[in-house]
Amino acid sequence: MVRNHRSRYTVHGRIALGVTAILLVSLSYVLLTANITALSYAVERAHEQRTQLELQSARLDDQIATMTSDDRLAAVAAKLGMVEPTQFLRVTIAQAAWSPERPLAFLGNGSSPGR
Repeated sequence: MVRNHRSRYTVHGRIALGVTAILLVSLSYVLLTANITALSYAVERAHEQRTQLELQSARLDDQIATMTSDDRLAAVAAKLGMVEPTQFLRVTIAQAAWSPERPLAFLGNGSSPGR
């Protein structure tokens, strides 16, 4: 009788274990599918954002090209009363020589040998 009682619980236990395993596999499948779907939406949003940023970059490049065009700069300069220079000056600046005794002399720290 005890043996019959145990075998009945063993069968119920195996059935419960089988149902639990099937439920775990099903739940795992549903969770993985949901995760893949969420990642797909994230990738699509990233593609949309990339497309919008590329369009914005193209618009800004066009705007920069317009703002820096020679005709526009000439018109702004004329509006401000600027004129083309008639004389040009050339300034020559002597370069400080580097020496191991004074390695920072080329930075103009006031301790050059000419002073």
